[in-house]
Amino acid sequence: MSKLTGFFDRLSISKKLAFWYGLSLFVMLSLFGYFLYETFHNSIHHNYDRHLRFEAEQLLPHIDTDGDTLAIDLSGYSRNAALKSGVEYGTYVRLYNQEGQLIYKSPNFTDVNRPLKTEPPDAVEEYSFSNQWQDLPARTLFYPIRDSNKEFCGWLEITGFEWMLHEELSRFRQYLAVLIAISVAFSILGGYWLSRKALTPVASINEAAKSITATDLDKRIPVNYQVRDELTDLAETFNIMLNRLQKGFEREKRFTSDAAHELMTPLSSLQSDAEIMLRKPRSKEEYRETIQRMLTETRRMSEMVHLLLQLSRVESVHRSQPETINISRITEAVVSKHQEYAEGKNVKIQTQIDPDLQVRAHVAYIEEVVNNLLENALKYTPNGGSIDLQLQRSSGKAVLHLTDTGIGFDQETKKHLFERFYRANNQDVQESSGSGLGLSLVKAIVELYDGKIRAYSNGQGEGSTFVVELPLVKEKRT
Repeated sequence: MSKLTGFFDRLSISKKLAFWYGLSLFVMLSLFGYFLYETFHNSIHHNYDRHLRFEAEQLLPHIDTDGDTLAIDLSGYSRNAALKSGVEYGTYVRLYNQEGQLIYKSPNFTDVNRPLKTEPPDAVEEYSFSNQWQDLPARTLFYPIRDSNKEFCGWLEITGFEWMLHEELSRFRQYLAVLIAISVAFSILGGYWLSRKALTPVASINEAAKSITATDLDKRIPVNYQVRDELTDLAETFNIMLNRLQKGFEREKRFTSDAAHELMTPLSSLQSDAEIMLRKPRSKEEYRETIQRMLTETRRMSEMVHLLLQLSRVESVHRSQPETINISRITEAVVSKHQEYAEGKNVKIQTQIDPDLQVRAHVAYIEEVVNNLLENALKYTPNGGSIDLQLQRSSGKAVLHLTDTGIGFDQETKKHLFERFYRANNQDVQESSGSGLGLSLVKAIVELYDGKIRAYSNGQGEGSTFVVELPLVKEKRT
């Protein structure tokens, strides 16, 4: 059995489909053939019973039931020849009284080498059955005999041979077997051809998939849009997956290149300062200035590494499940933390926060979103400016609007605003500290919770607006 299973497992899909199709058709045709054969068989027996009943009814007028015992006189019977004929066309007749004693048997019984062994039935009703007699199929009918008062007085036994009918049945059975065999053979061949034709696109998908490598992700699997079936959907799914892989590879390559470039600059500065200081003794003031510059670069690298780690955690599939949190309280806490710095810079923060807005998220990540947006607004808003922060419920979402009167941005900057390590080509931006990872992190966190983030500005010097949308937790109805 294990060898058969192993052999079947090694077959191709088209051969497996053809095999199962042929097997299913064989089972269905066999059941249909069996039902048809049995129906035909029973119909033949029923028709032959009618013939035997007719013979019995022809004999009844020649049976005397008025005396003490049954008597039969066949001198005037028109079918006497049948009672003397042999196996081919003969009819064998026996007469039994009420007690089951044999009273009469037809003359053709004298030529029989093997006796016909039968017994009258217990119930007083017609009874027919088939048996094997003289190596041929025979059919026997017991017909109850009644007198003029409808009282039972004996049995008339009529026996005939069904050999011609059984020959017809045998031929019919052979025809069925041949037809089933031919039908199954053609179904297997046709099923194999159809499955091979249906699975032809799989071969092309296989070849195309083999030709795609990590350095050649721009190739795509051919899709036949004229035929819309499951294989078309499969090819499109593969192409969508390849698109995601290509974008992922490109993003990682760009990320690696940008990270190496951004980290190389402070490392080169640290190395240069250290080498200069080691060339000859310096004054305390020079050492202090150099260490201060090195500390600044180290903090810059630490901030960059922190943001990179945050991005990695956000994009990782291995993270804890989000929980229901109160984004209103988190926003109020973050605003309170920056109030002192805003007052020192003479920047006014105006807030309008709807209470008790619940979202599914991680507390630390939502704090990161609000903190990054508010820090950017404070960083690029000049003294005497203002920041307007609103958190409101809208269409089943918590919507955060953050508007400032800062440096703003143009349309070209807007295209790259959320890219990693991107910093606008603006003097104020370039002169301020930053890694260019903050908004990338914000976007990744918002999209992690099925949210959206948008940015608007009328141009440089016109301020900017950031809008964050997060789905609210559905309130349970009481």
